[in-house]
Amino acid sequence: MFIFRRTVLVLPLIYIFTLGAVSPPMSGTAVEKYIQKKLKRNNKTLRINEKNLGDSGLAVLAQSPLVRSVTTLVLYRAQVSDEGVRALAASPHLRNLEALYLEHNFITDRGVEIISNSKTFSKLKTLNLYYNQITDEGAKSIAGSDNLTELTELNLNYNKIKGPGAIELTQSKKLPKLQNIQLAYNPIIKSGKQAWKRFQLMEGFKDLHRKNRLNKVGEGLIGNFGVLVLLDFAFVSELETLDLRNNDLTDEAVIALSQSEKLEGLVSLNLSNNNITDAGALALAKTKKLKRLKKLNLNFNRIGDEGAKAIARSPRLANLESLKLGQNKIGTEGARALNESENLQNLVHPIFGFY
Repeated sequence: MFIFRRTVLVLPLIYIFTLGAVSPPMSGTAVEKYIQKKLKRNNKTLRINEKNLGDSGLAVLAQSPLVRSVTTLVLYRAQVSDEGVRALAASPHLRNLEALYLEHNFITDRGVEIISNSKTFSKLKTLNLYYNQITDEGAKSIAGSDNLTELTELNLNYNKIKGPGAIELTQSKKLPKLQNIQLAYNPIIKSGKQAWKRFQLMEGFKDLHRKNRLNKVGEGLIGNFGVLVLLDFAFVSELETLDLRNNDLTDEAVIALSQSEKLEGLVSLNLSNNNITDAGALALAKTKKLKRLKKLNLNFNRIGDEGAKAIARSPRLANLESLKLGQNKIGTEGARALNESENLQNLVHPIFGFY
């Protein structure tokens, strides 16, 4: 029994050491043979996963004519450091590279600076530096690069970026095509997170605009901050209809909407299923910007009698043909004010219907 217990204790230790062991570095000949084998089926993509390529092996790869046709290079857990990156940057054969994946290696800010300053990577559209040792300085190098102008996707998840680097990346004028920045699992401070969120929202709005769907932001859960970003988007002024239902909006967002000069052409506004109270209804009632508004949907909010009376008394909402206030907190007093309103004479539907 005693011998059996000792065996049980020893085996896990052996297993752990086996898992943690790093295989010996690949020789130059082995690297060449491996590249040749991997490119036989697809000479555009070279994937080297969990091989101890190391910096010396990467230097062999970088100088190999075999990689001239490669547009996508994946080096996952390849034991690569900044010196390996330097070898890639000096390669005369990797100028067609469009996607570079250097996940789970030992790259620092110096390596990122080398990438950012190298013309070898001027065609890069995707750069993945997931799980390395990059700080704000590395992020700033990318943000200020004159060579990464084609970049559309950047993954910096699981690094050491705190804030300033994130802000510079999201505001960079030198990365005009960048649409996707991944910064998850970095110790980012509040200002950096806000800048990143703003970037993501703005790129989402650009995508909706390209698809002619900017008016249908509904159920996107963009929140009050998202509305503020939306109002900064140049093309929002083209909208005649705007759907913001089910977006966790409060009165803050409604006040911003009611005061925006960019929404003066708006004809239809859907704010149903949010958290709007009397203060939001009052802001809509006082608006000078929504003169053309004909349809206003406020179903499923928290508007009470005071908000209903403010809308009923508002001459600024006199053009409304459809007003929806179902499932709010409006009592007899508010309902009477709406029913007797002299300003809501153009309504063609019941106020409390769900049509």
